[in-house]
Amino acid sequence: MPSPLHYITVTTPDGEIIGYAWGSADDVGWVHRAASSSDAYRAGVEWYSRIRDAHRRGLAPAGVLAPFSREPGVGPVTEAPDLAAVEELARVVTPADDQRLLDQLVPAQHPAWRWLAEAFDALTAEDREVVWGGGHMLPSGAIQAPFPVYSKQVERVVSALHSVGAVTEEYRWMGHPLPTVPSSGHLSPADAVRAATALVRGERFCNGLIDEALRDGLLDAVVGSLRAWHAELEAGGSSAAYRAEDRPEHRPEEGSARTVPAAAVRPSVGGARGARRGPVRCRYCGGSPAVDAAFRAHRGLLVLLGFRRMDGPVCRTCGLGLHRALTTHTLCWGWWSPLSLVLFGPLTLVRNLLAVRRVKRLAEPGPGLLGPRFDPGVPVHRRPRAYVALVPLAWLLCLIGAAVFGGG
Repeated sequence: MPSPLHYITVTTPDGEIIGYAWGSADDVGWVHRAASSSDAYRAGVEWYSRIRDAHRRGLAPAGVLAPFSREPGVGPVTEAPDLAAVEELARVVTPADDQRLLDQLVPAQHPAWRWLAEAFDALTAEDREVVWGGGHMLPSGAIQAPFPVYSKQVERVVSALHSVGAVTEEYRWMGHPLPTVPSSGHLSPADAVRAATALVRGERFCNGLIDEALRDGLLDAVVGSLRAWHAELEAGGSSAAYRAEDRPEHRPEEGSARTVPAAAVRPSVGGARGARRGPVRCRYCGGSPAVDAAFRAHRGLLVLLGFRRMDGPVCRTCGLGLHRALTTHTLCWGWWSPLSLVLFGPLTLVRNLLAVRRVKRLAEPGPGLLGPRFDPGVPVHRRPRAYVALVPLAWLLCLIGAAVFGGG
């Protein structure tokens, strides 16, 4: 029986998951998140180099992860049954991933939305019948590769997609398949951005992608979905990345990686290769149900301020563990500067209280797919370190009392 794999979860300072560093009995490696941002991907390349360098310096694979797990923004060393299980976790697409793509779109009042509507509505049947050039022998004897000749109206639509921000470097489209058009003909707005980026940028490397999209309805779905989202914004709706009705279910691609039961996940339309949505699983243990929640810790030492954030999705058990650990840290260390005492410390505690309320509504999680969970330990009020907060609180009350009675 093969020995289990161990991994750590690495995040950016703003909480985005960069990827997963892993170590087995005889090797180490790195798994990029398929839906990560461009900056996170570049950070992942640097992390992979660090992991490999540590291994080359003589650290055993099992010992490579432990030092890194103590760095800010890095989760604990967690056990997984095999590498495929970690790769499965890396396929998860979160609402934050979708929102990051929508943030690339121009505001609802921008005239580019009108340009897109006018250009698309002016498309004719003749524009959709793309003529191909090339394919003949040149005087030199070489055969020219065939290429599509798009009408000016099609080029206007492509230019308008650029103008509204639907073609963005934030989606790492290379290596990901184009989405298929759902039976409803409607994509979530974030998936429309993914498809627009893949179509327009992919046309430079594979002639005819836009031609195919005109024929199979994908371009119509992209533009129609973006326009519907824009109309909702103009009407005062939410700019949320996607809603429940925007998540059509599709079968996974043949040959895609499989590490969890088919009933445990559903694939996402238009995401990264094999990207999956729902049911939501905890990023730390792989258990379900889980909810998106962010927990924070703050340290204030005179002029030195430190912030840490660990976010979800999290199950009830891991969420309570994060809440209790980070809240206790803040109660102990989050008061020792003026700004920390009056602003950052209290704000961190309030945010954690709001986040843990969401976690406590969850049912107890089912079996984890990725190893042991965080140990919640005892409640915060039973941890001696939490009562360090009484020292600055008492000092603050004394100052207030002295000001009130002294001024009287």
